[in-house]
Amino acid sequence: MFDEASFIIAVYLLICQSYRELFPNGVRQRGIPPSLSDEEALTIAIVGEYLQLERDKAIYEYFAKHYRAWFPGLKDRTLLVKQWANLWQVEQSIWQALVQKSGANGSSIQIIDTLPVPVCHLRRYKGRQIMPEDDGVITADVGYCASKDLYYFGVKGGIRIASNGMIVHAPLLEARPHDSQHTEALLAGTPAGTIGLGDKGFIEAEAQARYEATYELRLLTPLRQGMHDYGFTMPNSLTPLRQLIETVNAQLVERFHVQSMRVRKGWTLAAKWYRKILAHTVCVWLNLTLNQPPLNFAGLVCVK
Repeated sequence: MFDEASFIIAVYLLICQSYRELFPNGVRQRGIPPSLSDEEALTIAIVGEYLQLERDKAIYEYFAKHYRAWFPGLKDRTLLVKQWANLWQVEQSIWQALVQKSGANGSSIQIIDTLPVPVCHLRRYKGRQIMPEDDGVITADVGYCASKDLYYFGVKGGIRIASNGMIVHAPLLEARPHDSQHTEALLAGTPAGTIGLGDKGFIEAEAQARYEATYELRLLTPLRQGMHDYGFTMPNSLTPLRQLIETVNAQLVERFHVQSMRVRKGWTLAAKWYRKILAHTVCVWLNLTLNQPPLNFAGLVCVK
């Protein structure tokens, strides 16, 4: 278990190593460099996410109060938030590099799910030009979450995890289509021979047969009440493994606040989404290095 200071150092060293391997010449070709290095900015973001600081302002104020001596370039909140937004593709790259290094992408069993990602209150989106169709990243829409009987305005967060709980794929998806219409996007890049696990929302016998024939991928699901075995029934022995994704979704919602992002542009949403995915992945990575349960985030840092 880390104390808070050693956790910051561990995150910084991991981000520095990954950043310099991926971007040995940096990511800027011209212009005045920011007062904080990209590695410092990402470290502040990841640690702030772990500490459950919900807003960018709260993260800035916490580090300005407690760790300004560690980050002397931490001078302006607006510039820091802009820097975070501009680093969303760097966040993606570091996340995927950690997935590759850990071997999680090759897990023989991978679990898929979606969760609602509201971007504003359902009653307030009309006329506000929030994530319009010409946004270029993704368009927000009204969606429905059956498990919560909830209508919302936003997108769906797609999640695919390895059997150790590490997130290996996390596309942002349109909110309106049913989960079964997003299955192919969720399974993209899954190695041949993998067993995929999903909930009842992914039952679609014809599509499941096509995935097996085309991609050598068996997607198994529980049966709906009254259904007979149709060839892709998930055995009860795999139920605890499938439920891992419920733990991951709960962490993303409760610790990383993915359902509390209030944005107007798709690229801003992408920046915050992948920052939170990277933060979750870093926590899993550090737990693995400590030989601790990968999803035991509460036991990762002793916060006084």
